Amino acid sequence: MLILDRYLFRSFLKSFIFCLIVFIFLFIIVDIFGSLQEILNNHPSILKILELYLYAVPVIIGQTAPIAALLATLFTLGQMNQANEIIAMRSSGLSIWHIVRPFVLFGFILSLSIFVMNETITPYAQKMSKFIKRYYVDKAYGSTQDVPLENVAIYGYDNRLYFLNKFYPKTNTIEGLTILEHDAQQNVRSKVYAEKAVWRNNRWVLYQCFIYYLGEGQRIRGEPLYFSDKVYRIEETPEDFMRQNIPVENMNTKDLANYIARLPESGAQNTIIRMKVDLFQKTSSPFTSFIIILLGIPSAIIVRRRAVAFSSIGICMGISFLFYVLFAVLTALGKAGVLPPLLAAWGSHIIFGGTALYLIAHTQ
Repeated sequence: MLILDRYLFRSFLKSFIFCLIVFIFLFIIVDIFGSLQEILNNHPSILKILELYLYAVPVIIGQTAPIAALLATLFTLGQMNQANEIIAMRSSGLSIWHIVRPFVLFGFILSLSIFVMNETITPYAQKMSKFIKRYYVDKAYGSTQDVPLENVAIYGYDNRLYFLNKFYPKTNTIEGLTILEHDAQQNVRSKVYAEKAVWRNNRWVLYQCFIYYLGEGQRIRGEPLYFSDKVYRIEETPEDFMRQNIPVENMNTKDLANYIARLPESGAQNTIIRMKVDLFQKTSSPFTSFIIILLGIPSAIIVRRRAVAFSSIGICMGISFLFYVLFAVLTALGKAGVLPPLLAAWGSHIIFGGTALYLIAHTQ
């Protein structure tokens, strides 16, 4: 039995690696042609171009692994079925679950590996890929300049909402800072605007600062206070602004969970719901490969002739497309607050995974 499992596993692994390499190669070729104008104009070194696409590999693997796994499943089982190997296995008394066990096990290991990769390697790889493209390929800024983060919005401590027009990480300077402080009912009780804010001696110093206090009906009470420079108590450090400004797709589950834990104080319920959906998707998305393999198994096993093979591939691709459509629909419903975040992220996996298991169990 172990010999048979190794044979099936090895055949599937060869097909999967081949498909994955093809997808990585095609992605890089397409991206190079898309960036060809910038490459010709800015003349980045070959080493930097190689480094750029080396950092892009984890992202490509995460995106293309499900389709590569589907094609490997259809090809491997289809070839075995047309060679009557599956009939021989069934005739020897093996159940359908014994035959497909290596594929199911591989799908689970693959999904688990992608999850670990997304938690550890991918966030750093995405950051470095964007950095190399910005500085060496597009050359949007000189390497010695302090590149600003623009239009930053952050929910912070003490029920505050921060808007930063420009934040310069190198000098810890903010241009155009607006702070909205809310009460327990989420009414704005004060507004602070500063033309400039600088982090000095572990505190924020605001320049050309105006402070407005609001009363009932969000009306300004009295005259605004003006300060040419003022030390203002802000819990967030420059590192906090940098960390919280990271796009959700560049966060791992720990970073995103920690960020969500801070949001209830600001009462941003809609934002909390959307981010909870994103958080649960970070656990469900890697297991798409596992579900796709389950969907491909019954289609591949029923193949008898080549014409039927192409038909089964088309049907399986169509079912996989429906899976992604349902995944997108449930995500939208979850972020709109119609569905619980956990169900929105895992609903399509549960529905199609259960359907695939039923079809496998009833495959003759």
